[in-house]
Amino acid sequence: MFHRFKALGFVLAAAFVLPAAWADDDDTRFLQEQTQRAAEQKAQAEQALAAPPGSLLYEGKVYQVGNTLEELEPALYVAINTGQWTRLPDFISRYRLLRGHRPALVAMADSLLARFHGDYPTAVQRMQDANAHEPGDARIRLELARLLFEDNQDKRARTGFAHALEAGLPPNARMLVQQYEQALDLRAGWHGTAALGWGYNDNINQANGYRSCESYVPIWNVCAFERIMPEAIGSQMVNYELSMQRRFNLSGNHNLHVRPLSYGNYYARTNPSDTASIRDYSTNLAILQAGYQYLDARDNVTLTPYLEHYYRNRHSEYLAHGLQLEWRHSLSRQWQIGTSLDAKRYEYTSKGLRVGMDYKQYQWGVTASFSPQPATALYGGLDLTRKQYEVAQASSKDWALRAGIYHQFAGEAGLFMNVLGIYRALRNDAFDGFLGARRHDRQQVYIVSLGANGWKIAGLVPELRVRHSRNRSNLDWAFGFRQTEASIMLRHSF
Repeated sequence: MFHRFKALGFVLAAAFVLPAAWADDDDTRFLQEQTQRAAEQKAQAEQALAAPPGSLLYEGKVYQVGNTLEELEPALYVAINTGQWTRLPDFISRYRLLRGHRPALVAMADSLLARFHGDYPTAVQRMQDANAHEPGDARIRLELARLLFEDNQDKRARTGFAHALEAGLPPNARMLVQQYEQALDLRAGWHGTAALGWGYNDNINQANGYRSCESYVPIWNVCAFERIMPEAIGSQMVNYELSMQRRFNLSGNHNLHVRPLSYGNYYARTNPSDTASIRDYSTNLAILQAGYQYLDARDNVTLTPYLEHYYRNRHSEYLAHGLQLEWRHSLSRQWQIGTSLDAKRYEYTSKGLRVGMDYKQYQWGVTASFSPQPATALYGGLDLTRKQYEVAQASSKDWALRAGIYHQFAGEAGLFMNVLGIYRALRNDAFDGFLGARRHDRQQVYIVSLGANGWKIAGLVPELRVRHSRNRSNLDWAFGFRQTEASIMLRHSF
């Protein structure tokens, strides 16, 4: 006569719009940016090979330079060698007016001054002019090769260093060339990170245990229709991450860019319900990006098609393919900005269609980062996402704000932290009569990573990773949840 209705049908009907996809996107971005940051830190180490700017002094004394070739020519070399960039324009302008001046020296000085100001196209062009005037000058050959190296023209830089050695260099300069060649070899290899961890997730099924009575029988004061949502399932877990990237220099600043990525979780517990659409929540996500990259001293532009495979519930759930266009620009040593466009189509397998359906996703994002010092970076951005299903009730638009900080602490322990916060708001396109409302969610995500580079265990860096998510919805009974995941990971960077 009376019955209890478990509202699992509601969950199954709306499972394809559960926020799990957001979690995948957030974790993917976090891991990719972590790999990018590690590569940039290695690139910063290469900058030690370049001549650093400094004050204009020669053997502790300040000299007045007259308007003669005999005084200005050595003064130009001293200014260049000691990083006397503020005085160099005056020396250049006076020297080039003198009869008998060396056009190659003027061009070299112009080039290195442009390099100091971050104008690499002009710097490379003027150094090529200098080389054309005096093709046998070993110093000019070496400086040209260094500029090509800093501008990420790896093939041309390697050839340039070989030409510099042929011109005859002193022992110290030859050792410097060897360091550059070793740096080029490192650039040509794989860069990335791999980690294995153990931890606990208190809500692997993103459930809330919601209970409510939808209809009472007043005579007997009993519930005739009760809505019961699944309880949260907590589980121990093993998780892993693998993220790599490599560029193959084709010519000049043009490269083939390859970036494979994979991460996942294995949960010890499964859903005990025989009627659950998902019994095993263990997941694996794999992405392969491969495409064109333009990279110079200031800009990084990539156009990469990619494939994405998602494994859950002991079978392949979907295969997605997409295209990403990304641009990063260095305004200065402290400021970086970027933007990206991404289009992707999700195609579910026959088993995956039990919990989802095919759809298209379009995303545009902007990012910015500020490094007040080499050990600290503040970063953030805005993402706009459009998910388009065949039905308007499931289609949605969302926007997300990201803000984070990365910092390396001084000391032998090599402590570092990376903290990221995300706020996201989603609204579906249309009213859903089955759910009784037009869905509107607000989500908060916090990811904290703490590690110690100085406390390595068998060459692996220990790292504590904590991820907390909270989703609030106007349909909170179906989509509201809290989830916290914590793990200790051992990481190897290469």
